[in-house]
Amino acid sequence: YDSDLERSEYLKAYVNTYLREEIKEEQLVRRIEPFLRFLEVAAQSNGQLINHSKIARDAGASDAKAVERYFEILVDTLIGFHLEPYHASIRKRQTAKAKFYFFDPGVKRALEGQLSIPIQPRTPPFGHAFEHFLMLEIHRYRDYFRREEKFSYLRTKDDVEVDLIIERPRQKKIVIEIKSSDRVDEVEILRLKALKKDLAPCDFWVASREKHPRMIEGFEILPWQQVLRNLHG
Repeated sequence: YDSDLERSEYLKAYVNTYLREEIKEEQLVRRIEPFLRFLEVAAQSNGQLINHSKIARDAGASDAKAVERYFEILVDTLIGFHLEPYHASIRKRQTAKAKFYFFDPGVKRALEGQLSIPIQPRTPPFGHAFEHFLMLEIHRYRDYFRREEKFSYLRTKDDVEVDLIIERPRQKKIVIEIKSSDRVDEVEILRLKALKKDLAPCDFWVASREKHPRMIEGFEILPWQQVLRNLHG
């Protein structure tokens, strides 16, 4: 597509034709109106912890179980995927809240009705969009190369969080924190020292928009392109 307008119109058409009409025609849901409202609310919650009850209230769905079913539909139709919480215990991993990512940032913004609003660097929307973009790229590389890797995120009780943990058979974990800045704040990174120790042995990378790699007390600050090369080069 040659222009932003054409790309925007295509995304709107995709959302209206496929996500709404196809799901309606396939009769995947009994009532289409709550599902359509759910799509907008889910897009606004992209990359955040899923609160089924809150989403149900905001979307006017019958209950949390209906929202769980809606997310299952999105996963089954390849519209997005869950990122589960990390825990050494599989039982505990299954009881904590997951996150959900749409398969395309443009579709996510179309569902929100935000396509006409530019995303400016150094703003929260830019940070969210950058994280979304890079998370999708890492997933696509894994699927393309058919790697046996498990993805998860970690958040502590003190709300200290790392965006992605990659577990590989018989290898060290890779822990990735995503920062959209072109100069990573060292203070923010050093807050993760306890997590780095708890997750050892691991390689801890900070994917950013910095131009050149550097080290901060064992944390590798890397251009995001190099992170992809390191993972699947």
